[in-house]
Amino acid sequence: MRKLFIWLLITSGTLTTVQAQDPTALTIQKSWSFSLDQAKDYALQYNRNMKKAGLASEQAQLAKWAAIANYLPQTSASMTYNNYMGTKLNLLEGIDPIEMVPTATVTFQATQAIFNANVLVGIQLAELSKQMSENNFLQTELSIKQSVATAYYSILVSEDNKRILEKNVENIRTLAKATHAKVDVGIGEQIEADQMDVTLANLENTLQSVNQNIELAYNSIHLLLGLGVNDELKLTDLLSTLTERCNSYELLAQPFELENNYDMKASKIGLEMSKKQYDSSIASMLPSLAAVYQHNEKVMSGGFDMTMKNTLVLSASVPLVVGGKNAVSVKKSKLAYKSSQLDNEQAKDQLLLQEKQLRYNLKTAQTSYELQKNNIEVSQRVFDNITKKYEQGLSSSLELTTANNNLLTAQSNYISAVMSLLNAQDSLKKLLGLL
Repeated sequence: MRKLFIWLLITSGTLTTVQAQDPTALTIQKSWSFSLDQAKDYALQYNRNMKKAGLASEQAQLAKWAAIANYLPQTSASMTYNNYMGTKLNLLEGIDPIEMVPTATVTFQATQAIFNANVLVGIQLAELSKQMSENNFLQTELSIKQSVATAYYSILVSEDNKRILEKNVENIRTLAKATHAKVDVGIGEQIEADQMDVTLANLENTLQSVNQNIELAYNSIHLLLGLGVNDELKLTDLLSTLTERCNSYELLAQPFELENNYDMKASKIGLEMSKKQYDSSIASMLPSLAAVYQHNEKVMSGGFDMTMKNTLVLSASVPLVVGGKNAVSVKKSKLAYKSSQLDNEQAKDQLLLQEKQLRYNLKTAQTSYELQKNNIEVSQRVFDNITKKYEQGLSSSLELTTANNNLLTAQSNYISAVMSLLNAQDSLKKLLGLL
């Protein structure tokens, strides 16, 4: 047993040393695979902004109960101890002084607000604040879904672009080698070889930029999903699949129900809160009524005692003149309420205009996508044709470079059109509450 104990100590020390020398020994790397819908669902559970929105909603719920508690009975207990330090009370001449002995009293008090308009309005404001927090939570959900989708699209688009560029680089590299070989045997011109080298270098530089964009997009979606920095992530949906799922014409046929829009709901709740604050300024000028019950129990008594054992007090408070402060407060809150009404009307108009614009954007994106899809097919055929002619010596390197640049432009426009289509679709879905 002693040998076994020593061996365990040595082994434990060795493992500790290895871990201390290797800072990544304790780093746990995980692998994740997500479709777009799975990524959205995961983000709703683990995204930090979603967690904060959830905490804010819980805080608003607690604030509501705290406001209600102000109208519930309030109880307290206290104890008072008096020591007169040997003091004697002289009542009449000829009568021996009365020594003041220590006393102790335990007091229980209960207070109940019978009517307090300000507290009642405060409860209503707390309820509206809770509703606003819940609405903000739902707004955050939509924003997170849209952000995850945008990052997801960016990665797929960039990776598709990377595959296209890699294919182009390989083709141009092969043609550049062939051109240099022609120059070496004296049947080609050096200027054509140089032109091919420049084209190849530009393509490789573009490919490097795309790799950087992919890295940035992955970092972005890691943050959105709340994944570890070193976690591996694989996206299982294909860009073509997501594009095929787009049904712009069906989405454009969906009606816009303004009252169900979360931004409109937030504006309405804000208007109601402004109205309650106006009511609160009026309530502050109303009388309040409360009842107080007090029970006193003597723990130490000096004999003669005038303290009442049970007391019930009804108290009323009526604000009088406070230098016009209340009147000014009412006027200010009334003006703020009118301002909120204007804000609500403006929010309604803005949402209607936004709906019109987003529908137009989706129509334009759909048309552009169909155009660029056809354009890239044509550009690819032209490039392939000129490549074959170049290999046969029937076209120049300048023609090949021009065809390659046209193809790259078509590919870039197509990728941009795909991204615009997907984002335009999600923007309209978010407005309609369908995301």
